[in-house]
Amino acid sequence: MKPIKKRFTQKEIACQAKIGPDFLSHIIHGDRPCPRKVAVRLEAVTGISRVTWVWGTPEEIRHAVQQVCAHDSRHVHHD
Repeated sequence: MKPIKKRFTQKEIACQAKIGPDFLSHIIHGDRPCPRKVAVRLEAVTGISRVTWVWGTPEEIRHAVQQVCAHDSRHVHHD
């Protein structure tokens, strides 16, 4: 029997990156810029480039996060 592939939520990503889920939501929707130090942590957690986090459009960031949450859980770091 194969293990069930777990899908990750934005809340879990935020927790792993040591930021609040509301702050992550603001970054994803373009309401707040992503600080460089936070971008480094988000890159480590999600595999999404820090360049995307800092300079990407809200649409690019949303698409990348959706890919991680829905399809590619291998990037999410676990402690």
